[in-house]
Amino acid sequence: MIGGFELTKDFIQLENRAANWEEAIKKSSKPLLEGGFIKESYVDAMINSVKEHGPYIVIAPNIGLPHARPETGSKKVGFSILRLDEPVAFSDQEEHKVRLLISLSCVDSTTHLQILQAIVAILSDEEKHDRIFDAKTPEEILNIFH
Repeated sequence: MIGGFELTKDFIQLENRAANWEEAIKKSSKPLLEGGFIKESYVDAMINSVKEHGPYIVIAPNIGLPHARPETGSKKVGFSILRLDEPVAFSDQEEHKVRLLISLSCVDSTTHLQILQAIVAILSDEEKHDRIFDAKTPEEILNIFH
């Protein structure tokens, strides 16, 4: 349980590729949208935020954390994971290529920080990081986050 949210395999997707970064954000946030955690306006806000501020969501090589302000359509706390086989580019710079997108839905700054800290703790563990990128099934990734 992270920030009051229980991650399940329904929130984890393994895909070969996304046509572009906008499609990657849409794909990565689809489980949140379908689960009633966010509104379509929140997905649009995530995309517009990258258009406006650049690839700030790329927090480390191959890792992006799409999110937007809660008032743009976040209804409940949660996150969903999209792991791509082929990286998607958020700019023409090599360091802005991403294979792992973790879309966040946060209703306030407290839960936002709790979820970010928990995710960063997992991703900064080199063994867990490598296992996420090598995973063959959503269940393998789920086990890493539990």
